[in-house]
Amino acid sequence: MRPIYLISKTPYEGVIHIPILKTRFFAPDIDFSHYEGIIVTSKQILKALEPYSEEWKALPIIAVSEPTADVFRTQGCVIAAVANGYGEGIEAIIREESLQKRWLYLRPEHVASSWAEEGRKNGVKIDEAVLYKTVCNDEASHFEIEENGVLIFASPSSINCFLQNYSILSTHSIVVIGKTTQKALPLGLSSSLSATPSIASAVELARKIAS
Repeated sequence: MRPIYLISKTPYEGVIHIPILKTRFFAPDIDFSHYEGIIVTSKQILKALEPYSEEWKALPIIAVSEPTADVFRTQGCVIAAVANGYGEGIEAIIREESLQKRWLYLRPEHVASSWAEEGRKNGVKIDEAVLYKTVCNDEASHFEIEENGVLIFASPSSINCFLQNYSILSTHSIVVIGKTTQKALPLGLSSSLSATPSIASAVELARKIAS
């Protein structure tokens, strides 16, 4: 089987992890009592919330995907709704939940979608709080990547940081976790899109390609 490299923040069993990214957390002042619900698009948000009192756990949560929802369920949180893995699906959910509610979008510094801004234009009440940012991990520049490897990219930032230290060869096969990540690839590179926007789905596809 060809080697499989997962280029992401977190590892996954059975594949070679290249920790090309690392996270820096922020702790802005947040009064959770001003909101009727919160929106999360990353598992990293749970760790980012550690410095805060647990009052946020009383708020219903809209999660971007089932894997993200599952992480918050382990903390006893109430999941109001789960989107299809893409931020664009969240606005429609909020409109169904209630336009009268005020939502807090807990987010990274850089986002690849403008769905929150579009939602506000459509009358949805969404505030935003930046809790972390993703930066390149300079310590992940020493890995030996075989020419026939299958590369899994988990985000646009993973592609950008990878290309600072490595090259994508014509002999590599590329798997991406979602359409936004796929669009971040350099022009001319072909890739395979995982069935669902999750690491598990991307690894499953990579294993089929590698076998």
